[in-house]
Amino acid sequence: MHGSGAEISREVFWNILGPGFPTEQVLLYVLVFGTFLLFFRGLAKSGFFTRLKAAANAKGPEVDRLGNPWDRFWYMVTDVFGHRKILREPYQGIFHFFIFWGFIALLITTAIVFLQADVIYPIWHVWFMKNGFYLGLSLFADVFGGLAIVGILMALARRYVIKPQWLDEKGEDGVVLWFILAILVTGFTVEALRIQATEVDPSSPMFHYVWFSPVGRSIAFLFSGMSDVALRDTHVVLWWTHVLGALAFIIFIAYSKLIHIFMTPVNIFLRPDVPQPPLKAMPPEMFENAETFGIHNVEEYSWKDIVDGEACMRCGRCVEVCPAFNTDKPLKPRDVIQDMRTYVGEKAKLAIDADGTYHVIPDEEYTGPGFIGDTISRDTIWACTTCMACVEACPAYILQFPKLIELRRYMVMMESDFPAEVMDVFKGMENNSNPWSIGAHVRADWAKGLDVPLMSEKGGAEYLFYVGCAGAFDDLNKKVAVSLAKIFKAAGLDFAILGTEEGCCGDSAKKIGNEYVYQALAMANIETFNAYNVSKIITMCPHGYNTLKYDYKELGGNYNVVHYTEILDKLIKQGKITLKQPIEGLGAITYHDSCYLGRYNKVYDEPRDIIKALNSGSLVEMSSHHAKSFCCGAGGGRMWMEEDLGTRINQKRTREVMASGAKTVCTACPFCYTMLSDGIKELEMEEKLQAMDIAVLVAKAAGLDGKGQEADAEPAKAEADSE
Repeated sequence: MHGSGAEISREVFWNILGPGFPTEQVLLYVLVFGTFLLFFRGLAKSGFFTRLKAAANAKGPEVDRLGNPWDRFWYMVTDVFGHRKILREPYQGIFHFFIFWGFIALLITTAIVFLQADVIYPIWHVWFMKNGFYLGLSLFADVFGGLAIVGILMALARRYVIKPQWLDEKGEDGVVLWFILAILVTGFTVEALRIQATEVDPSSPMFHYVWFSPVGRSIAFLFSGMSDVALRDTHVVLWWTHVLGALAFIIFIAYSKLIHIFMTPVNIFLRPDVPQPPLKAMPPEMFENAETFGIHNVEEYSWKDIVDGEACMRCGRCVEVCPAFNTDKPLKPRDVIQDMRTYVGEKAKLAIDADGTYHVIPDEEYTGPGFIGDTISRDTIWACTTCMACVEACPAYILQFPKLIELRRYMVMMESDFPAEVMDVFKGMENNSNPWSIGAHVRADWAKGLDVPLMSEKGGAEYLFYVGCAGAFDDLNKKVAVSLAKIFKAAGLDFAILGTEEGCCGDSAKKIGNEYVYQALAMANIETFNAYNVSKIITMCPHGYNTLKYDYKELGGNYNVVHYTEILDKLIKQGKITLKQPIEGLGAITYHDSCYLGRYNKVYDEPRDIIKALNSGSLVEMSSHHAKSFCCGAGGGRMWMEEDLGTRINQKRTREVMASGAKTVCTACPFCYTMLSDGIKELEMEEKLQAMDIAVLVAKAAGLDGKGQEADAEPAKAEADSE
């Protein structure tokens, strides 16, 4: 086929248009050129460039987004082409993977054909599309093009048959899928007509290779009764239909969510290279000089926060995993990003002068809808549990919930607008350094009778055991603190507690939006830590763990912070803690991944290894576990707020525990322990299910479960307002 095959392929890709080819070729070039002009005009008409102007004028501070450019580039390439995040959800991931790679294959094929027919052959008279290369390219394009059709059909089935509740439904969504399907089908039909006209005849040199275009060959059977003239005439008509449709699709991209084709890779490249989703830094001196705190104007966000809206393809992954949405709260993280994008565009129209210059409109001059309240409702802002499920799920690496925290900051610190019950929490933190407002002088009472070493007496220790407010004041979690203290002593760990010198970590204040109270608490702790030269800290609460490990660094507190499950796992594996006997009555055990321990800090294996080491019951997983774990509902300060809208998050999680077949749900977080224990009581499941903290179980298995003097005492309520 060396010679004749080359002639066939040249006829297929070059001469098939007929005698008027040179004129039609010029027309095609003009159409392509015009298409790209209309594409850029479409970007302007759709407000894309206007929104970028708004992003360029954003005033918010930014983290480094260009450091290690090659690492960023290759991360982006592997993420985009490997669908690292998208394939976490099999059905959606597979159909997007098929569509993506189908278009990549067809784009590569089209580019090669263009180079061959329009550049290389006219200039150098070299025809390389022959023999094995031609056949391989044909098979490559057909297989991946066929997979793209399968992907589109799967996407259509999800939109019109499966119809998940979280799926966004806008007019363009169906248009996109049918448009792509039409382009693919007309392309394969054109190929089938060409195959029927030039390759199925046994005398054709391509006859023995016709199945290297399997999809086209299969469709060609439909045209087996047509004459050669009819085949060629129909081919010309459909070829132009296909080309014009493809060019129209390129223009359509500029007006639709398909702009994510370009913007999502950019967003992945610009992802923050930090261990935690960053919040706008508020240095202590800011409280003396700043006129406003938090964000209420969209321009107060960073440029990247605004660009996030251009990368969002409204896929709904963030909504699908959001605990607020799944319990009928008015929060859809996708809509927060999209509403913000719409607001930016509408406000930007008023902010651009006649000469095209963008200027930020002062509050007193802006008469349009407000950002807080009108664009993003207050109930939406307060519904967030900061569980980070949206960030973890987003294939475009958009940071959704930090944008809500910034709005909370403004509402709390500028407008004193927050749920009424939070007022007592703030007062308790300010007056007694704990959200229960229990007298600070009883913070160490949980340890009475246990001979737990104090930093003030010992002078220093390898580890500071930072108990936290729950371990010190909450009846349920005081048992956990007692268990840990006994375990650490039995293992010979060099540790001490601060006792009454310990203060609240401030996590809830920070996530609620009261940065001022948070920093006051944090600075007091940092001063105390530094006075004892603390370098290593064991925390009981994942919220304190995360706050001390990352947030304190912004205030000069740099410590090596570990969660108690990491220490217990290490002590058990080193043989310093011996789990003497199985614990009766646990049944099947499931583990609830705390959001702040799991998604925030990737501590997944240690708690499970501890449970397995107990040898007291089989470990089963819930439907939502590890990075997909479902929130208990207490994060983001929601622990202290009434849950008036929708159903209770902790009850939904409790039902997931029941569905797993477990009899015992293990936790490693005071908030989770409390919320799941409450969920079991609220649903009246006490006879079927129990919640247990891992530390309590380890103490029992090690024979250390004797109670301390004050472990089960009622909180000193008489002291609640004494200080």
